[in-house]
Amino acid sequence: MTVRRHVPWPLRAASLALAVALGAVGGMWTWRTLFDGAAGERQRLHAELARLDERVADESSERQRVASTIVAAQNQLRIEQAAAERLEQQVKQLQAENAELKSDLAYLESLFPTADTQGPVAIRRFEVEPDGTGSNRMRYRALLMQSGRTERQFSGSLQLVVTMQGKAGTKIMTLPDDGPAQARERMKLSFRRVLRIEGHFQVPEGATLQSVQLRVLERGTLRAQQMASL
Repeated sequence: MTVRRHVPWPLRAASLALAVALGAVGGMWTWRTLFDGAAGERQRLHAELARLDERVADESSERQRVASTIVAAQNQLRIEQAAAERLEQQVKQLQAENAELKSDLAYLESLFPTADTQGPVAIRRFEVEPDGTGSNRMRYRALLMQSGRTERQFSGSLQLVVTMQGKAGTKIMTLPDDGPAQARERMKLSFRRVLRIEGHFQVPEGATLQSVQLRVLERGTLRAQQMASL
């Protein structure tokens, strides 16, 4: 048999009200705790976003700085390329002017007599050098001019006297006599006042070139001669 204690209803109502009040307070505390936690998380997220925004701004600034440096370098490169092109053009112009001055100098020199002149013809700038093919082929160049102010037609021929040193000793080769038959025709001369000549000859294998003399002949008579500096 169970004995229940009789509780007046006002007390019951007060207990129920207290329980409800405690539940409400607990609920409010729980909601406030969750609200405060959400607010803290939101603040943390705002701070993280602000930090990321600042980093993006820094990265953008750095990118702009690098881009500006690249543009400046490209502009400097263009300036240097343009300067190099101008310098190359100036060098070519100076080379052309130098060649023209040499030609003018040769003409002025032709107005003066030379020690090697034995007749109406003078030899100017006689040069002998390898022709650059890597073989023993030599190239010679010279400028022939009539002495004085004569305007007559000069007809004659060239002769090269080539002195070489070989295993058998010194050897002298006279061109065109010791050369191919067609060379005789190429070494004939006919000019009025000025003539530039150019040709080639071959040094035998194993021989060393010692000297080259250029002669100008008129009907077998020596009119001018000059040694080339090797």
